Amino acid sequence: METTSPSSTLRSALARTAFASLLLAGAARAQTIVVNTSADDVDFAFPYQVANLPGPDGKVSLAEAGMASDSTPGVQGIAFNVPQSEWTYQWLFPGRAVLNPFGGFRVFDSVILDATTQTAFTGDTNPAGGEVVIWSQLYMINSVGGAARGFANTVIVVSGGSGNSLQGNSDCGIEITDGSDSNLIGGTLPGQGNTGNGSIKLVSSSNNVVVGNTVQSVRVLGNGPFQPPTINNRIGGPTLAERNKITGRGTLNSQGFPGGMALEIAQATGTSIENNWIGLSSNGLSQGHPYCTAGIMLWVDSNFSTTIRGNRIAGLHALSMPSHGQGSYYGSGIVINGNGSGVTIVGNKIGLDANDQPLLGCVNGIVTVNDPYGPVQNVVIGGTAPGDGNEIAGHDREGVLISNAYSGVRLSGNSIHDNGTLGIELVDAGFQFGVSSNDPLDVDGGANGLQNFPVLQSATLTGGTIQISGTLSSTPLSNFAVEFFASPQCDANGHGEGALFLGSTLVASDNTGSAGISVSLPGAIASGWYVTATATELGNGSTSEFSACLQASGSAFSTYCTAKTNSLGCVPAIAASGAPSASNAGSFVISASNVLNRQNGIFFYGYAQQIAPFQGGFKCMAAPAKRTPIQNSGGSAFPVLDCSGTYVFDFNAWIQAGVDSALVFGQEIDGQFWSRDAASASTTGLTNALHFVIGQ
Repeated sequence: METTSPSSTLRSALARTAFASLLLAGAARAQTIVVNTSADDVDFAFPYQVANLPGPDGKVSLAEAGMASDSTPGVQGIAFNVPQSEWTYQWLFPGRAVLNPFGGFRVFDSVILDATTQTAFTGDTNPAGGEVVIWSQLYMINSVGGAARGFANTVIVVSGGSGNSLQGNSDCGIEITDGSDSNLIGGTLPGQGNTGNGSIKLVSSSNNVVVGNTVQSVRVLGNGPFQPPTINNRIGGPTLAERNKITGRGTLNSQGFPGGMALEIAQATGTSIENNWIGLSSNGLSQGHPYCTAGIMLWVDSNFSTTIRGNRIAGLHALSMPSHGQGSYYGSGIVINGNGSGVTIVGNKIGLDANDQPLLGCVNGIVTVNDPYGPVQNVVIGGTAPGDGNEIAGHDREGVLISNAYSGVRLSGNSIHDNGTLGIELVDAGFQFGVSSNDPLDVDGGANGLQNFPVLQSATLTGGTIQISGTLSSTPLSNFAVEFFASPQCDANGHGEGALFLGSTLVASDNTGSAGISVSLPGAIASGWYVTATATELGNGSTSEFSACLQASGSAFSTYCTAKTNSLGCVPAIAASGAPSASNAGSFVISASNVLNRQNGIFFYGYAQQIAPFQGGFKCMAAPAKRTPIQNSGGSAFPVLDCSGTYVFDFNAWIQAGVDSALVFGQEIDGQFWSRDAASASTTGLTNALHFVIGQ
């Protein structure tokens, strides 16, 4: 018995719906022309309009359909019903009707080309994509409000015109050029995205939207001063349906070195790249292309006001091969080259797979490259607003590499961790790599002027806060933003990295270049973590490398609130030991002492403090309150009544059990023990409360 895949059924239904819509549109506006032969013949009569079809052979070829569409007023629709008996080149394009018009197929007026109609006639003969191939090229010239849908293995060029949609094509090269603006490539509904080993190219065209596609590459290119500009093109968007999956493409040259790009930007202004997967396979768990070496490449010539937001960029890790390149890896998540200004890189995950694990790192995360006409000005990587920080992790070498011609590159609020060398590398004027030593008055040169980093002196945890002190020696009479980070380990070189952004403070240097640092910040870290810092001169935006690491001391928890004195006059007391952690298998034990013996009790907790009267004592956290399992306090055996009871609860084990999905890294917790006290007015005993923050 033959079965039909769900995707095939969906495509067939879409095809029938699309064809019906096309016929209705044709009835309202103009005619629908049905191509019903693969022959490249023209035998119908002048004036070559729809009314003159078909010619003496009784059939309509693609060339005839194009001529009739151009010569007949209105927006024509071209549908396809090519009998399978005429399908040629099946050895190359099995299950597809191949049309091979001499010199390519051109239409010079608005037209709706709907190849999904072939599926409605002959069925889903190519489950991997569309059923119609135009072997040479399909040119839509000066089309306004037209469409090309459902083609396979076809180069589709839209030249001039505007407002066209190109949707549901497979393994196609799509090019928008010559000032054709405001086109939609892909879409957010099922079946609208273009798929397969295709590419999308926007050249000298503006205000185009590229969403919902799965392709190998996207290129946004200007074409010189005498062509229309390339402005305000959007690749992706904030919603899941708008996401493009751009897997990358590349080749090996004759010497065995890999090269290729997933997304290329050159001579463009106002390009927005948002929420895409770049360089990964379509499931986000492996490398997209073995020879692709750049996820996003800004290069060649001036780019202005480029925004790279919320993308997942990973897997750019291409191995060179014999004869000359064997054994070396190449690849960077984002490469900034050329000239121009205004690159904003915020909220991206660079080097992380779809499970947010740093397992698909590149050689470098973000790289700036010296250029004879550069450098690019006003580069911002991250920010302190919610969601603006990038996570840059798992790379062979540097997380962020700033070349020595660049200055004013600002890094802020990022999570940079698990990289092979420096998290932030400022290359010096002599092209030397490694930690750049601080110098008096910060007068040396190189990337970001080799901005001096802070020197930390103490980092002390007290409950939910961390007190940090230190100094900064830099340019005299200048203002700086000092940012603080924490990591479970110190980097092997003793400087950085910074897995968790803790916060920042502003300092001003005196006439000797010195500034003191003293700040108290929320401390969502465990005891024993390491603290680092960066400094950014506010006048020019240049950020330093990470400072030397300093291990935090003190406790990651604190007690507060007032316990309820029990019926025997004892005051129950809460305590803790260990470190709260979202991932560590070690214990974080919360205990209560001075509790009535042999009484049932529970530890209950919430996510914020709110001290309020409760059963003759105080409830010390805000609703909603979560309960842990009942336990017995033990202690002296009955009939003795005393305060020898205790409660012990391992909160890390509770986290690992997955009972409460809110118990994640950074979550603040407030809790206390409740117990039975039959002799009290409300039969209730209450300890004081514990405040802590779940570490990583």
